[in-house]
Amino acid sequence: MNKLLALAAVLLLGGTGNLCAAIHGSWTASTESAKPGRIHFNIARGNWQHYGNTMKLADFRGLSDAQINATVQTLVQFQLTRDAGTLQFEGVFRNGDGAGQFTFQSNPAFPAAVRALGVAFELKRRRGDLNEENDLFSLAMSDVSTSFIRAMQAEGYNLTLDKYLAMRIHGIDVDFVRKMNSMD
Repeated sequence: MNKLLALAAVLLLGGTGNLCAAIHGSWTASTESAKPGRIHFNIARGNWQHYGNTMKLADFRGLSDAQINATVQTLVQFQLTRDAGTLQFEGVFRNGDGAGQFTFQSNPAFPAAVRALGVAFELKRRRGDLNEENDLFSLAMSDVSTSFIRAMQAEGYNLTLDKYLAMRIHGIDVDFVRKMNSMD
């Protein structure tokens, strides 16, 4: 019986307690008529961690323009998959505005993939974010991917993970860097 209880505990806790430490929060979204095919997303975790960004509708799996612009309140479930992890969303949309909750499932293989590119998997810790799950969430929200890191390295930018994150936060991509380099 004790072995059965121990096995149940391991399965419920995912071996590392990830289910107990799940990252979750709320979201709101709205369309921008000046930017077709794009949607402005706001993500909130507690009282102090907020993200806001205009994103491509095509980045979300399971979310359609018809759902977003329905004239009656429409239940939605969709996801955003990034190298660092996947955000699962549920909520409602009506007339281009939406709201609901999200959960984040990190990709445990991502830190090793970053290290394989010669980049230490270290971010400066802010406001008590003292775990890798929070780092993975931040990297997913800003879409710091291995392809982005490789592309920047190919342009001569061998930086820290914090610097790659800062670039993504400020909208810098390889096309921007190439344009700036061509101005010399």
